[in-house]
Amino acid sequence: MHNLLRCRRGTVAFVTVVALVPLIGVVALGGEAGSWYVTKQHGQNAADAAAYSGGLILACQLSGNCADPQSVAYRGKEFAAQNGFCNAGDTSYPGTRCGTLPTGISQTVQINQLTSWNGSNGNFVQAVVQQTQPTYLARILGIPTVNIGATAVAQVKQTPANPCILALTGSISFQGSPNINAPSCGMASYDRNTDALNFTGGGMSLNLGSLSAAGGCTGAASFCGNALTYLPPVVNPFSALDGVTMPTLPDCTLPKKDSSGNIALVAYSAATPCANNVSKLQGGSTGVTMNGGVYFLSGSSLNGGQSITGTGLLIPLGSVNLKGSSSINVTANTSVTASQLPPALQPYASLFANMAIYDRYSADWSIGGTSHVTFTGNMYLPNAAVTLQGNPTGTASTCEQLVAASLAFNGNATFDNTGCSAGTKPTSQYVQLVS
Repeated sequence: MHNLLRCRRGTVAFVTVVALVPLIGVVALGGEAGSWYVTKQHGQNAADAAAYSGGLILACQLSGNCADPQSVAYRGKEFAAQNGFCNAGDTSYPGTRCGTLPTGISQTVQINQLTSWNGSNGNFVQAVVQQTQPTYLARILGIPTVNIGATAVAQVKQTPANPCILALTGSISFQGSPNINAPSCGMASYDRNTDALNFTGGGMSLNLGSLSAAGGCTGAASFCGNALTYLPPVVNPFSALDGVTMPTLPDCTLPKKDSSGNIALVAYSAATPCANNVSKLQGGSTGVTMNGGVYFLSGSSLNGGQSITGTGLLIPLGSVNLKGSSSINVTANTSVTASQLPPALQPYASLFANMAIYDRYSADWSIGGTSHVTFTGNMYLPNAAVTLQGNPTGTASTCEQLVAASLAFNGNATFDNTGCSAGTKPTSQYVQLVS
C-alpha cells in the first residue's frame, strides 16, 4: 500500500488534462471570434457594394440626364441585400440574398448622402451595415451580444478636365505617331468594351487634360496608365438632335465665280430651300465661301485643292470625303434663328448656335492627305466614324466640341486645341471608394 501511494505514474496525463481545459476554451473562443471576422468581411463587402452603387446613382443624378428612377438609398440597399444584409422586413430587392435570420440575430442597413467627409467637401454616399448576434463562449466573459459593423464611403468625382472630344458608340483609337495637343480639355468614349481607348504603337504625342472611357484601355501602360476607365458616360449635349427628320432638298443653282474666282454657297431660306452640291465645285484653286447662314451640302467629296471657308453652319446630306489638299475652315454662327432652318429643325434652333458642322448621316468622315478641318464651333457627327489619317490637321481654336460615333487618329494626324480654356462642357464623372 505504501508503494502504491508513492507511485507517480499518470501524473503528467492528469496535469495535461487539467491544462487542456482552459486551452480548449481559448481555442473555442478564438473560433467564435473567427466567425465574427468572417461576418465582418461579408459586411464590408455589402457596405462597399452599397456605397459604390449609391454613388453611381448620385453621379447619374448630378449629370442632369439620369434615366434611373430609383433613389440613392434604394440602390444602396439593393446591393447590400444582394450581399446578404437587409433591414428587418426589407427583403424584396431584386437578387436579394437576405432570408429569415436565426433567433437573436438582427441586421441594419443605413445609406447616407453627405456633402463632406473627413474634412473634404464634395458629394459622398456612406453605407453603414451592422449585424447584432448573441455570443456563446464570450458570454462567460460578460459579453452577451456582439455588434459587427462595417462602413464604406464612396465619392463622386469629376475628371480633371471636361472633354472636348467625345465618341458616342465606338472607340477612340491612336495608331502611328499622332500629335494631340489639348491640355485644357480631354477626350472621352461611351464605348463599354475593353478597347474603348486603343493605342497601337508608341510614337504618339499626347498632351490631354483628361482621357476617360466607359470601357477599358488597351495599349502601352505609358498611355493607358493615365486613362480613367469604366466611368459613367458623359452627357451628350446634342442628343435632342438625334431624332429629327432630315430634309430632302434639291441642288441649289450655284452663282458664278466672282472676280477672284470664288463661289459663295447658297444659304438655306424659304426662298432658297436647296443644298449645295460640292461635287460640282471640283477643279482649280477656286475658293468656296460662306457669309453667315445655314448651308446644306450634297455630293460626295471635296478634292483637288478645293476649300470651304467662312462663317456659317454646314449640314451635309451625305458623305463627306476630304482628300488631297482640300480643306474646311468654318466659324460657327453665334446664333441661328428658326427662319434659317427647314421646319423639322426649327424647334432646335438654340442647339445650332455655335455649331459649325452637323452631320446626322452614317457616312464616315475620312480626313486624309494634307487636308485639314479647322472649326470654331461645335462639330456634331453622332453616326459617323471620323478618321484623321496621313498628315491632316484638326483644330478647334476655342475649345468647342468634336462629337462623333468613333474617332481614329492615324499616321501623323494632328489635333490642336491649345486655344481651349476651361469652360462649361459636359462633365465626366466617376465614383471611387474613399473609405
